[in-house]
Amino acid sequence: MSFQEVNYEVEDGVAVVAMNRPDRLNAMTLTMAGEIRAAMQLATGDDEVRVIVLTGEGRGFCAGADASRLQSRAAGNAVDEEDTLPFTGAIDGGLDLPEAFAAKYAWIASVPKPVIAAVNGPAVGVGMVLPMFADIRFASDTARFGTAFGKRGLVPEYGLAWLLPRLMAPSKAFDILYTARLVDAGEALEIGLVDRVYPTNELRAEVMTYAREIAQGVSPRSNKVVKELIYQGMDQGFDKAMENCLAEMAQAQKSDDFKEGIAAWKDKRAPNFTGT
Repeated sequence: MSFQEVNYEVEDGVAVVAMNRPDRLNAMTLTMAGEIRAAMQLATGDDEVRVIVLTGEGRGFCAGADASRLQSRAAGNAVDEEDTLPFTGAIDGGLDLPEAFAAKYAWIASVPKPVIAAVNGPAVGVGMVLPMFADIRFASDTARFGTAFGKRGLVPEYGLAWLLPRLMAPSKAFDILYTARLVDAGEALEIGLVDRVYPTNELRAEVMTYAREIAQGVSPRSNKVVKELIYQGMDQGFDKAMENCLAEMAQAQKSDDFKEGIAAWKDKRAPNFTGT
């Protein structure tokens, strides 16, 4: 499948989905939104892909919605949404999550494989929403995060007000949303917005090394179940979460990946997991 505003490549079990409008700091368009989802769907259906990396080309991750779209909406004009790929709806073969996770950008959480955001530069507005739905966030030391919504007379979109208090202390979420200020990479690491920070010229290599370790050494079946248990558990009591965990463990012990994991451990060799 060919894309206009996204680059897609697979290497060593890792699919890289890179927003590709570097001259506009990867500002979001309807075409790009649809292509991101299409690329994620492509990776979901490819058994060779074990991990997905979402990043941006050039010096920006995503500078938010394309300015021409915002100006058109502010003028009361409809934005043409014809001839674009679907940018909402549940991922085929995705996780069993509540219906709300089929909404725009929230569907990223339902992708049944680990999704790592490599935030290589400014991530503002919707550009900040995208990595928040990823499972893990690595950032370059030049990354900047900002919600921007309040400064445009808008409110946090796509569940961001639900996400942020689950990633950091609620007071930190209030601070970021109330002020709509930019948060640099160092502060983002300190408050839990990102998990690691690397020099800009080392980010992609470090993320790929981390992703390959998962792709080549961990059961994809196990990771799919882990992701589902975590997201389902966010809205469950401990009793239900424990019940689900025990049921999944019983199923895991019947899987081919369990047999292969034990055999590889016994033989002191790298595992050859199939995801079954």
